[in-house]
Amino acid sequence: MKMVWGLFGGMFIILIGLSIILNVIFKVNIPFFRILFGLFIIFLGIKIIFGGCWPCKSWQTKKDVVFEETAFSGIPAEREYNAIFGKADIDLTNLTLTEPVTHLKVTAIFGSAEIKLGRELPVKINSDAVFGGVQLPDRSGGGFGSLSWNSGNFNENEKYLDLKAEAIFGSIRVFYPQR
Repeated sequence: MKMVWGLFGGMFIILIGLSIILNVIFKVNIPFFRILFGLFIIFLGIKIIFGGCWPCKSWQTKKDVVFEETAFSGIPAEREYNAIFGKADIDLTNLTLTEPVTHLKVTAIFGSAEIKLGRELPVKINSDAVFGGVQLPDRSGGGFGSLSWNSGNFNENEKYLDLKAEAIFGSIRVFYPQR
């Protein structure tokens, strides 16, 4: 962050110097302050859009992936994973359920997510797709609308994973690994 503001401050001082030299020597009046103000407004807009990581090309957190590919396992404290212009590989094969209902939300926006389930894991999946696709373990899926699916060992009175999958201009694939 210091580097960005240092770069911006250095450009500001250089433009002031160029403005003075061009005006005194060549009698050319270029509106550097207006140009600089416009650049500053553009900089603030980009900063707001991309948050604290700008000008990063990609980044990730414990639950998010943006512009890259990352592998996750287990369920984070926030109970959600997000893949934005990137790919998230989520491994739930060794997940141990500790609560009656364990909620997890996976969202893919212009990206993709692959969720690997353990065969013994009881799971209930609710999916929504908008200009994207969600493929469930039985290979059903679609590009628009909502689908629900329950594993064969799902029992609402016992511990289970409640998975919410949302694909917006992206794709999510939920599957069991090959034996």
